[in-house]
Amino acid sequence: MKSKKDNQKMKFEDYLEKLEKIVQQLEEGELTLDESVELYQEGMNISKICLKMLDQAKQRVEELVIKGEGEYSLNPFSINKGENSNNES
Repeated sequence: MKSKKDNQKMKFEDYLEKLEKIVQQLEEGELTLDESVELYQEGMNISKICLKMLDQAKQRVEELVIKGEGEYSLNPFSINKGENSNNES
């Protein structure tokens, strides 16, 4: 079993790939009930880690919003704003 230190070295994409494999195994339906519950629990733990990583990334983006010539300000990151700017392209 990996320690928390090892888990912190994993990238978001690695966690996401692991989570996708867990979902695939659960969808195949070839596991016992105990195995399914154990995998589900592992998947939920990975999901929590991913959400925490996404929140940390969001905070970093908020902190790096440029206000003007070299000045930075803390502005909230809005998913809706990001979607609107992507849709305008």
